[in-house]
Amino acid sequence: MTDTPTPLLPIATGSRVLIVIRTLLRRHRRRSAGTAVLFLVASALGVVLPACLGRIVDAVSTDAGIAVIVGWVVGAGAGAIAAALVMLWAARVLTGLVQDVLAALREDVFASAMRLPVSTVDDGETADLLSRVTGDVDAVAEAGGDVVPVLLSAGFAIGVSLVALTALDPWLALAGIASVPFYLLGTRAFLRRSRVVFREVRVREAARSQAVLEAVEGIETLTALNEQDHALTRVRSRAEDSILMQIEGVRVRNRLFRWINGGELVGLGAILATGFLLQANGAITVGMVTTAALLFHRLFDPVGQLIFALDDIQRATIGLARLVGVIDLAPESDCAASGATRTVDDHARVALDLHDVSYRYPTTGRGVTDVTLRVEPGTTAALVGSSGSGKSTLARVIAGHHPPASGSVRLEPATIPYYVSQELHQFRGSLADNLRLVAPDASEGELIAALLAVDAEWAVELLVSVAPAPLDEGRIQQLAIARALLADPALVILDEATADIGLQHRDAVEGAIRVLRRGRTTVLISHRLEPVSTAEQIAVFDDGQVVQLGTHDELLTAAGPYRSFWRAQIAGGSHRTTASGSTAECP
Repeated sequence: MTDTPTPLLPIATGSRVLIVIRTLLRRHRRRSAGTAVLFLVASALGVVLPACLGRIVDAVSTDAGIAVIVGWVVGAGAGAIAAALVMLWAARVLTGLVQDVLAALREDVFASAMRLPVSTVDDGETADLLSRVTGDVDAVAEAGGDVVPVLLSAGFAIGVSLVALTALDPWLALAGIASVPFYLLGTRAFLRRSRVVFREVRVREAARSQAVLEAVEGIETLTALNEQDHALTRVRSRAEDSILMQIEGVRVRNRLFRWINGGELVGLGAILATGFLLQANGAITVGMVTTAALLFHRLFDPVGQLIFALDDIQRATIGLARLVGVIDLAPESDCAASGATRTVDDHARVALDLHDVSYRYPTTGRGVTDVTLRVEPGTTAALVGSSGSGKSTLARVIAGHHPPASGSVRLEPATIPYYVSQELHQFRGSLADNLRLVAPDASEGELIAALLAVDAEWAVELLVSVAPAPLDEGRIQQLAIARALLADPALVILDEATADIGLQHRDAVEGAIRVLRRGRTTVLISHRLEPVSTAEQIAVFDDGQVVQLGTHDELLTAAGPYRSFWRAQIAGGSHRTTASGSTAECP
């Protein structure tokens, strides 16, 4: 067992991320402009307090009288209250705007994730997609709710304060510039390093999650192969890599803090020294120096917030790039991805033609080679063979999950295949919601008809239940067959649809499958040969190639793997051998 790296989904460029953000904001132009105006007004009102405090200092130093001082105190209080109220208003408007934009982004990401070709996910790390639609969405949502208001308030506060400081005295503004090199150098170093670190943090977190996911899902196989220690070592190694990179991220932030503190010290000292010289020469008053110092000190918090927020900005930027990568990778629609649409209502008219089809999985090299097969309209072709022989791979190629590396797959006329696998899923919501996934407008009568057709009378009374209890494997698969009947496909692919159901439900599910096959072009894969024997043609696979092709009777008269499978299966006493070479208890 080797730790072979698997491909990750693409990450969008910075320019592409900006385009997506602009597109989302264009939907709310007026609200965006109104939000900016409110933050500007709030920042301008924030200058009133330091200006009034400076006037109070001058009034006290010149003995202007209690009335003048009280007037400036009232002005300072009114300015502070007004600034706070307008800022709250701006934050409220911004929160609504951000949530609407994030909601649109989440919808685009999840819709795109659902449209991704199965091969794209299967050939990469499942946890990579999982970490994007969970961790990255959360990171962007957190940044949108917490960081964006801070950025806007800090940005406008800095701009307005610098303008006010310049208007007070240009020399004081120039003195404050002494802090800028510290901010620029610290920020530049932080951005240069953190961009790499935080991107790598997300990648390593996804790799760690993948290792844990594979270890949990494959525990039985790992135990059987005595590979538990290797799996644990892999999880431990990836977890340590993730932790080490997060520690490096903390070091990067600490270096930034030192630069910021140094800039604040130098800037405030320069303003006070310059103010002392200017006041000594009679150019400005003590109150003006006080106002300048307060204005510069007022910059400490927004500048610190702005720079400290770079941490979250970096995380959100990387998260956005990963999310936009999912959006850009997904096809525009399922129909566009398949290149086919349903054009006929008569199931019997749809034929499947495979010519020299080959496909190999990038990570394992296994697959199918030069498969040529024609399924006549309205007939069933069964694919059998040992585990790993390529039959399920071919089914996924026919379904459009994997594009053939060579050869062609033709549906005459064009249609979208319906794929039923051995994987069992009971989706959230009511039983009716589960059925209506493929037919949103289906009436209750149509739902009942589909359930009765697959011998699922037990489900009829559950249609009125808001959230039915979890069902067992057999009943979940009966629902899947009923769902396929509601979809009414012209071509259906049944890939080991009875592999994971209990024996008590096997007959019911196989009966439902017979109903689904009726009048449809069908590709059937089954580990049991009894349902296979009714197919119009049977293709036997070995090592990715068709080694036998014919009807059940023809294959029984010829020496080969099919006859061996069949004889082994019917010869079992208390056990029955399956087409994959395993054994199962007879009922």
